[in-house]
Amino acid sequence: MLITLVVGTLVILPFASLVAARVTSNQFVRETEANLHAQAAIYAQVFAQAYRVEVGAPIDGVPLTDEQKTRLSADWHPVEPTVFATNDTIGMPRPDPRPITTPVTDIYLKIGTELSDLARRARKTTLVGVLGLDLHGNIIARSGSDTGNLAHVDEVARALNGEFVALTRWRDEEYRNHSLRSLSRDTKFRVYVVHPVIVADQVVGAVYLSRTPSNLNKYLFQQRNSFVWLIAAVTVAAALIGFFLWRFLARPMRQLTVQASDIAAGRTGKRLPGYGVKELAQVGQSLINMGATLRRNSDNLQTYTKHATHELKSPVTSIMGAAELLEAPQVDNARRAALAKTIKSDAARMDNLLVRMREMARGQVRFDAEPATLHQAIPETSAVDITLHGDTDATLPIPLEAALMCFGHMVDNAIEHGATQVQLTFHREAQRIDVQDNGSGISPGNLAHVTEPFFTTKRETGGTGMGLNICAEIIGQFGGTLSVSNGTSGALISLQF
Repeated sequence: MLITLVVGTLVILPFASLVAARVTSNQFVRETEANLHAQAAIYAQVFAQAYRVEVGAPIDGVPLTDEQKTRLSADWHPVEPTVFATNDTIGMPRPDPRPITTPVTDIYLKIGTELSDLARRARKTTLVGVLGLDLHGNIIARSGSDTGNLAHVDEVARALNGEFVALTRWRDEEYRNHSLRSLSRDTKFRVYVVHPVIVADQVVGAVYLSRTPSNLNKYLFQQRNSFVWLIAAVTVAAALIGFFLWRFLARPMRQLTVQASDIAAGRTGKRLPGYGVKELAQVGQSLINMGATLRRNSDNLQTYTKHATHELKSPVTSIMGAAELLEAPQVDNARRAALAKTIKSDAARMDNLLVRMREMARGQVRFDAEPATLHQAIPETSAVDITLHGDTDATLPIPLEAALMCFGHMVDNAIEHGATQVQLTFHREAQRIDVQDNGSGISPGNLAHVTEPFFTTKRETGGTGMGLNICAEIIGQFGGTLSVSNGTSGALISLQF
């Protein structure tokens, strides 16, 4: 989740920044357009009112269309901002005024004088360029120094036909590249708004307003204190994310590498001071468990190999000696039979040692999960009477192969200690299996050692001391424990799951 969050943020952030910059820039343009529409509406009403006073009736102008009349007759007919500033929507710089060919009448000259005075005074506050145009597109009022005719300009021609027009144009090249331009004039285009002046449903002139919109640079400069705090917060957040990545991922991973190297080199895997996240903690603990299991299995196998090698010396020596004697011609039949019996006995002892080694290795691997009942797990033997008690038809908590191996060793131990009866009881509710025999039992001093590898009191008869140790290994695979005690008549072995 942390990696996904960080990577996703890094991927989205540039696109989000681009979108935010574009949205912010267009919002500045829309705000400028809305402001110009509001001012243009006031200038148009001032123009229209002055025209009514000066002219009276009849009115000489361009008639509105029925659609335009319907719109303007509504109680509310606002002009919504529509400009969206992109490179392909910004027009060329506004054409220069042309010379006046149709003289300006006295009425427009008088209106223009009053409107110019208003526009110049308002410009000091609004920073808006204002032009007043008569019916023929002649400039009659101005906030600056423009003179001439603008009837050839597209937006002016449309306004003189009753349209409300808004658009953006690139600023004059020389003006845009001026070395002393201010932050507020750094935008390379201007917003233009043209409103028709309407009197008695006829267009008698137009007001032409323009202004350079604010931009992101100016906004950032105005909000510099807020952005300093924002940058500081982002920096702190990035530092925290970096720290958490290092603390909870990079550092634990390096420590896990060291831990794995220690285990591979045969050293004890030490638990790390901190794993960072739960998944790494599980990996670290699994490494420790794996190392401990491998080391324990290796130690047990190595120890048993040494034991088996030592134990094999005697029967091998005995077999070699018996074989040499058998080669002598003077050996009688009785002696020959005794030597053959010795060879057979020692060979069986050697085979028993090898079988136990194979079982030990088998006890350290996983068994197939084949379910079994107590009836199925009873070893076949005629040397002892085996009886079952408890819920004998219930499924055992260990598979059949493991149960057969374990109960076989326990019955063999009982027989070696003189038992004639063995009782197996499955306590289903307690998840416990009891194996009780009527043999000689176990001396108190040996109870704590009977599950240790190679501990036996029957070495002279071929005992290897691995039977109960193998059982304990197998039971441990299935979350159980093996405990040995003396019961009422002999040894009691309990398998608790």
